[in-house]
Parts: sequence; structure tokens; C-alpha cells
Amino acid sequence: MSKLNLTKLVLKTIDDLGIATLDSFFPKKYPQVRAWRQLLGLDSDYQFKRQTFSVILTRLQKQGLVERKSNKWGITNFGKKFIKNIKKINAPTLPKKDGVLRLVIFDVPERERRKRDWLRLELIACDFKPLQKSVWIGNRPLPQDFLENLAELNLLPNIHIFTVQNKGTININ
Repeated sequence: MSKLNLTKLVLKTIDDLGIATLDSFFPKKYPQVRAWRQLLGLDSDYQFKRQTFSVILTRLQKQGLVERKSNKWGITNFGKKFIKNIKKINAPTLPKKDGVLRLVIFDVPERERRKRDWLRLELIACDFKPLQKSVWIGNRPLPQDFLENLAELNLLPNIHIFTVQNKGTININ
């Protein structure tokens, strides 16, 4: 996922939560941090870089999308309008749900952790949900540009995409 998509994810999450603090992401033992880790599909050992979130929040503040009151970050009215526009713009980019379950299974080596983290963020953006750290499920085709990015990043040998014909015990609400 590009930094722009991570920025959109941070902005949308602040909108969903109402208010967030930078400190709520650290240390990882807090419930808010667990929620972020689950949302981002990251394992419990992954260390968020405080500076990354700080830079993103400062950039969003300069753009007038979030505001800071003491140590709490909230979304502005302009930020809410921006999110609505993002949803309108991004809606056509994802293929429509077709009811066919797809499993994405990957094994990206530790030395390519950034690619693995990018992959997880992109799967979230494609409306896929984690079953395990490296097993994701969704009910829409993956966008062509996502597949092209996989090829450009030389990740295709590490990824398997399956369609599920007989659902068995898999149940997604």
C-alpha cells in the first residue's frame, strides 16, 4: 500500500473512532493498539514507528483534514467531506462483489517485510479480511493494478490466490 493509502486509512480510522491520540498506538499492550494491529492485519511483534504516524498526522493537520486539541486528534468537517469524496472516487476502482470467495495465501520472507506489510494494507484496501496473518479472504476479484503491482514487486512466486467453490465451514458475515 502506498503512503497515500496509509494516510487515507489513518484519516478514515480517526473519522470512525471520533478522536485518537498518537500515544494510544504505543505501547502495544493497550486495547487501542490491538485494534489497530488487527485492522492493519499486522502480527503482534510488528512495531509501529511513532514517527510515521506523527508525520502523517502532521501532514493531515497542515491540509486541514484533522485538528489537534492538546494531545488528541480529531477530524475536521473538511476532513469528513474529503473522506466522502475518497469513497466516491475509490468506489469504482474495486471490482464489484461477485459472491465468489477468494483466498490469498502468501509467504513473503522476513527480509522483505516492507513488501509483506504493503501487501496486507493493499488487501485491506481491497476489502479482504485476515483469517491468519498470511491467509486472507474476500468476495470480490482483485483489481488488475493490484496484480500488476505484485508482478512489479516480484511477489508473484510468494503468493497463491484461490477461488473457493464449495464453502464448507467458512462463514463470513
